[in-house]
Amino acid sequence: MRIEAAMYHHDDHLSRAVSTDRDITLEALRVFTYLSRRLHYDRPIPVLQSELADALGMQRPNVNRAIKLLETKQILLRESKLGRAITFRLNPELGSRAA
Repeated sequence: MRIEAAMYHHDDHLSRAVSTDRDITLEALRVFTYLSRRLHYDRPIPVLQSELADALGMQRPNVNRAIKLLETKQILLRESKLGRAITFRLNPELGSRAA
C-alpha cells in the first residue's frame, strides 16, 4: 500500500510539473494524461499510437508529435520496439525531482 501511495504522490507532482510547463501543448497534455494512467516508472509498457489516437479522438500525426515532445522533455522514456508498439515508461528521475 505504501508503494502505491508513493507512486500516486509522484504522479501527482509529475502531473503538476507537466501541466505548468509552458512548452507542453494541449495535445501533449492529453497524451500524457492518458498514458500516465497506464505507464509505470519501473517497467516499460507497449503503446500503439493508433490505439492512442483512437482512444483520444486525435489524428496519428498529432499523437506522434505529442509523444516526441514528451520524449524531448524526458517525461516519457522510450525503451524498445515490440512489434508495431513502442514501449515507454515514465521518467522516475523527473517524478522524484518534481516531488
